[in-house]
Amino acid sequence: MSKAIHPWSPYEGRTDYVSSGRKTLTSAFADLVKCRAGFPPTELPEIFTAPEDDGENDAARDLVRLNAELFAHLFATGKLASFARPLGGGEVVPLSEELWEIDDPLPRFATGAFNFDRWWDADTEPTHRIFVDAKQFDHWLADLKPLGPLTNRQVEAIVDPQIRAARSASIQASTNKIDHGMLEDHESGLVPDSPGVGPALMTLKEVCDLTRRKSSTIYSDMNKGIFPEAVKLGSSSRWLKAEVLAYIAEQAGKRSKN
Repeated sequence: MSKAIHPWSPYEGRTDYVSSGRKTLTSAFADLVKCRAGFPPTELPEIFTAPEDDGENDAARDLVRLNAELFAHLFATGKLASFARPLGGGEVVPLSEELWEIDDPLPRFATGAFNFDRWWDADTEPTHRIFVDAKQFDHWLADLKPLGPLTNRQVEAIVDPQIRAARSASIQASTNKIDHGMLEDHESGLVPDSPGVGPALMTLKEVCDLTRRKSSTIYSDMNKGIFPEAVKLGSSSRWLKAEVLAYIAEQAGKRSKN
């Protein structure tokens, strides 16, 4: 009988397998995807069979891949323990960190299994199912901040590397200017970043003054995912100054191209 596991099929019914103190890799990854991406794991088969669209389908696939890479990094650095058990049952053995030194971890998360003797080759028939230390994983997941649904700005950054690079460069340039006191902060009353203090934050009024926009427009654009999100500090909202300045630089760049 073939031991082939169709990619993403373990997520269709959330089938789980018993192992004392452990949970399957697919079960743990399903929890991670639900927490970080906001969509149910039963949608994974559909996501990876959907056509490429340079939009939400591709963004969803990239987001799943990023979570797989995050998970694999935790195993490769020893921050989470993983185990292997022969398909059908048998002795459970710890997986060493070196067995997670692979170029593309996504196939392992698609099946929750791998070939123990040829662990680097995702095309070989699997021989072992992968498990995760349940308590260790639960503690890690409990401390993990959810990403929530993707905003339009996040989708743009995922599907367009040039936009992502431009925003990163704009934020870095803005941060450098703040660090060197090159911005006229005395006009807005803002405090630059200082060692040990953290990034400069802006109030809603300061954001409105800097962008020359009304507060209703700021919140409307933020809800649409086209303006940087606010940071919640209790009941108050603050914006990272570097992100706001990068947004302004991004808009100026669009104008210069027109």
